[in-house]
Amino acid sequence: MSLLTEKYRPKEFSDVIGNVDVIHLLEGAIRNIDMPHLLFTGPPGTGKTTSAKILASKLINNNEYVLELNASDERGIDVVRSTIKNFSRKKSIGVPFKLIILDEADSMTIAAQQAMRRVMEIYSNDCRFILICNDFNKIFEPIQSRCAVLLFEKIKEEEIISRVKEIVEKEKIKITSKGIETLVSLANGDLRQSINILQSIQNLPFVSDEHTISEVTGLPSPIIIKKILKNLMDKNIDEALKLFDEMWDNKYDPSDIITSFFRVSKKTNNYNLLKAIGLTHLKIVEGINSKIQFYGLFYDILNVKK
Repeated sequence: MSLLTEKYRPKEFSDVIGNVDVIHLLEGAIRNIDMPHLLFTGPPGTGKTTSAKILASKLINNNEYVLELNASDERGIDVVRSTIKNFSRKKSIGVPFKLIILDEADSMTIAAQQAMRRVMEIYSNDCRFILICNDFNKIFEPIQSRCAVLLFEKIKEEEIISRVKEIVEKEKIKITSKGIETLVSLANGDLRQSINILQSIQNLPFVSDEHTISEVTGLPSPIIIKKILKNLMDKNIDEALKLFDEMWDNKYDPSDIITSFFRVSKKTNNYNLLKAIGLTHLKIVEGINSKIQFYGLFYDILNVKK
């Protein structure tokens, strides 16, 4: 059984969802022989690696001149001195330049990045780098300055829901609309994670709903969190506590529960609500993660203006 993430990986820029402005820039790069080194940065599952692969397929018509590496597997200086340097030295025929795609570049040691900077300088005439990272700050500043930096942002939930529904229909996966909504919400803007969760319930013999997704992921359902918040804002404390107690009895990690409250509440743009949740989050991070902390939060929410 093939991985759904690979089966449905876009092959064309027109199939990539989210980050429209970045994709337009990359489409323009196809026509630019003088393309600079590129640094793709942003959260996981936002299309960085996929975009690099598509760009490579459009620019280089011979895979012999494309080197793909994952720096989390080969993060030391040796891979720069051997694999990357040897590839950069190789003569290229019939292509504008050789291309090195280095995924998870923020995993590389400082020594490896320093060595790579030198390679980027020496072989800049006929070799280009596409560096991919989640944490821009872990990339050596002299490397940052040698690259055009493209920021990939989290994909909107409605766009991910649309793509997930396409896969559900094609793969005939049994899941409710609430299940899809929960799945996408828990993935938090990460399309790859959404598809991975979908794969985990692909062969279940029953229809998956929001409760199934919570059980599979071990994370509290955002739909239940929304219900708790709505009841609190409506001053229906008994129903809110009933829903919360049921959630607590399922042994979810308190840090996951408070994170879910924060993610759901972000969409309300209610400063006082977010402040109350943030203060509780700090207490839980410090190790004060009892049920009483949440009851205290609920008391604060009862007094928050809508």
